[in-house]
Amino acid sequence: MEDKKILPRDVAAVFEEKGLFEKDVLFFVKADLDLDFHYTDVYCAATSDTLAVLSGKRNIISSRKFFGTLHTDTEFCEYSYNEFEISKLADFSCDMNISSGLLSAVFDGERTGIVRFSMSTKNKMFVFLDNIKKLCENGSISADEIKYDDEELCCPKCGNRYTDPKRKICPKCMDKAKLIKRLSVFFLKYKFYMLISLVSLVATTALAALLPYIKGSVLYDDVLDVGGKYYGKILYVVLLIIGTKLLSVVASTINGIVTSRISAKVSYDIKKTVFGAISKLSYGFFTSRQTGGLMTSVTADANSIYYFFCDGLPYLLINVVQFVVITGIMLSINVWLTLGAFLCVPVFLGLYRVLLLMFDKLYAKNHSKRRSFNSTITDILSGIRVVKAFAREDDEEARFNRKSGDFADSSKRIGVVNSCAFPIISFIMHIGSYVVWAYGGWLVMSGSEGFELGTLMTFVGYMGMIYEPLGFFSEVSRWWAECMNSVQRVFEILDSIPEVEESEAPVPLKEPKGAIEFSHVSFGYDKTRKILDDIDFSVKPGETIGIVGETGAGKSTLVNLLIRLYDVGEGKISIDGIDVKELSFEDLHKAVAIVSQETYLFEGTIMENIRYAKPDATDEEVFMAAKIADAHSFIIKYPDGYETRVGRGHKALSGGECQRVSIARAILKNPKILILDEATSAMDTGTERRIQKALGLLSRGRTTLMIAHRLSTLRDADRIVVIENGKMPEYGTHRELLDKRGVYHNLYKLQAQALKTIGIE
Repeated sequence: MEDKKILPRDVAAVFEEKGLFEKDVLFFVKADLDLDFHYTDVYCAATSDTLAVLSGKRNIISSRKFFGTLHTDTEFCEYSYNEFEISKLADFSCDMNISSGLLSAVFDGERTGIVRFSMSTKNKMFVFLDNIKKLCENGSISADEIKYDDEELCCPKCGNRYTDPKRKICPKCMDKAKLIKRLSVFFLKYKFYMLISLVSLVATTALAALLPYIKGSVLYDDVLDVGGKYYGKILYVVLLIIGTKLLSVVASTINGIVTSRISAKVSYDIKKTVFGAISKLSYGFFTSRQTGGLMTSVTADANSIYYFFCDGLPYLLINVVQFVVITGIMLSINVWLTLGAFLCVPVFLGLYRVLLLMFDKLYAKNHSKRRSFNSTITDILSGIRVVKAFAREDDEEARFNRKSGDFADSSKRIGVVNSCAFPIISFIMHIGSYVVWAYGGWLVMSGSEGFELGTLMTFVGYMGMIYEPLGFFSEVSRWWAECMNSVQRVFEILDSIPEVEESEAPVPLKEPKGAIEFSHVSFGYDKTRKILDDIDFSVKPGETIGIVGETGAGKSTLVNLLIRLYDVGEGKISIDGIDVKELSFEDLHKAVAIVSQETYLFEGTIMENIRYAKPDATDEEVFMAAKIADAHSFIIKYPDGYETRVGRGHKALSGGECQRVSIARAILKNPKILILDEATSAMDTGTERRIQKALGLLSRGRTTLMIAHRLSTLRDADRIVVIENGKMPEYGTHRELLDKRGVYHNLYKLQAQALKTIGIE
């Protein structure tokens, strides 16, 4: 939904030509397809009595840049215009197809298409649908009742697309000063070390500022000059220089050691904080992201911040202090020479500013390419079995080369800009030194103002120290740009709010009995399509409930809602009469265990993987759980038995073996509610029968939800829930559902025929 206050001026002008004034528009929406599926700009505007549909194209007639911001003038070219009287419209609906949707209504007794739209604008269209329905039903709608799309894709400040529309955080518009202020919290924990670093920093700068004076005025005017007060005592000067240098090295070493300790600790804290924040985010956060991208955020971004604050910031502080102190000394020696030395500094600072902005963009793009590259590697290696099974090695190698090439090109652009820009900046920066030598030499030869050779050499020494910080500033700009991009991404994660949040005052579930109730539950991953619609059933403690349906019907989603991987959109799910939203995550997950069709074993021993559900379990408890899951027999056949290491680079278990270890893990937890999501899908018939028998014994005294593709495994279930297209058309016992001759009967009949064909009765 669009707010009428931002109706484009050129579009508003066309509406006004038709007699529809912007002040009368209550709300409007922009679609992107006409009724013939052609891409175009379509504006639907609603007033109290009219729905107007204007289609056409916005053409840019002029553009200009002002202070780095592009301003454009547009003109709307009209293709078509239709008006509908609100009083004659009824029964609005949005019908979704594979790649588009149609907003339609009954107009003068006939179903009429209003506007088509692509999937990219469907959220706005459904919000517009709610508003227009309310307007038609009530005859009016107040400003407070008008809804606006809460899934805006672009930042209102800069217009750039959000990296994640759900979080609505724009990296470009984040206040960098505030980011640094927030980042400083990580450093304030180490105030003592920072004080030591500051003292050593001041000492290093002071000693560095002393050396040019010793090497210049003292050496040339007091030691080498016949009339000098220390004439001939060159050994003392050399020892003084060496001593000063050694003290500077000691102070610099102390500063480096302390700073490294602080930075390493801060890097550890950042990684720990980021991973902790990621682990607390909802399941939906991970389903929309690639593993490689998250790995980059945890490791590369934290390291980038570490390198800047370890290798960049300390020396930046040294150079800033040095720059201020040395500038003051140079001014005290000769103002005009100082102005000559700084002759080209404004040009340098201007170029520095331009390069800072340029590197900011280059490093942002480079990170994006690197993250995509890492994700591609993870994707290919994780799916290497499928790659080889379909002989797609060449295709995946080509995909890898393409991503690697993109990353290399991005890195090359940074290198090219660096190689071209900084030599030029260095030359411009040193133009002032040529002026100093010329003017300073003239002052020495003319004896003007008592200016001597030693004074000139002292000034030149300080000038070299001034150019060193300026040169460092040009280098640190690249580090700063990369660090700021990393800081933005880190805080983008830290600022993310979980979609599923724990209750602030949870209701305790001390002794769960296992009663479950789904009360008119509806859910959709987005507001335009319901995966589950009005699911309503209850389960008594100790009952076994089967859940069946075609692939994609919503069976797994149903149990995901029970364990709060997602929250219901409508309705309520209760355990022992308590809404699961009111339970603490700890109580909920203690009461429920799940064996999924997607088994996962962590890298470690089989014993550790089973004990993952109950870290304090004894060996005997682990053995008993493995025996019930029919895993003990194959585990003891391995040379190392339960100490056999599994996971990447270790013993590879078969699908059925992994599943049995996973079942043993759930059994060890001893929950009151057990969820079996296709738990025996990876097992042969013999193993499946043994597991079913074991699970039958296990399920006594506990509530069990069984999702099964093979319907014959649900014959002994107390009742069966049938899911079809997100709805629950049938609910009853195995015999009752067969007698109904409905959805379950058809599924059972088809499956029985298929099993009979392959010789399984």
